[in-house]
Amino acid sequence: MKNYAALITSSALVLLAGCASQTMTGTAYHDGEVGQAQIVRMGKIESAKAIKISARSSGLGGIGGAAAGGVVGSEIGRGNGSVLGSIAGVVAGGVGGALLERDLNTVDGQELTIRLEDNSLISVAQEIDKATGPLNPGETIRVLSSPRGKTRVVR
Repeated sequence: MKNYAALITSSALVLLAGCASQTMTGTAYHDGEVGQAQIVRMGKIESAKAIKISARSSGLGGIGGAAAGGVVGSEIGRGNGSVLGSIAGVVAGGVGGALLERDLNTVDGQELTIRLEDNSLISVAQEIDKATGPLNPGETIRVLSSPRGKTRVVR
């Protein structure tokens, strides 16, 4: 039974790690965006505000945590103790798994206010690219906008 608990727990962590691999940087493209023409506008960053970006919860963290907690909790005691341990494990594991998923899916971002060449202002929120670092006020940047409405800011 202990091997089963370890398998459930490790499976839940693998699922959560998969959720955390999403990126929302200006340089990240999804397969549907590749080969699509984008409108390019030049601009300067007027201000950059630090933000936190949370991806939508898939629910897998809570489900995986509840399953693992239930299995581990059932190992406590015998009879009624085992049932109570399972219930407590499901609740604690579900809450813990949901919180872990939320933390894994929250990234550092920036809300960028940009003055375009035509003197208009726009604001774009995106994840900070770990490879290139944050964008800074005064930087000249490119604003790429897809026909579907997605806008990204790149150096």
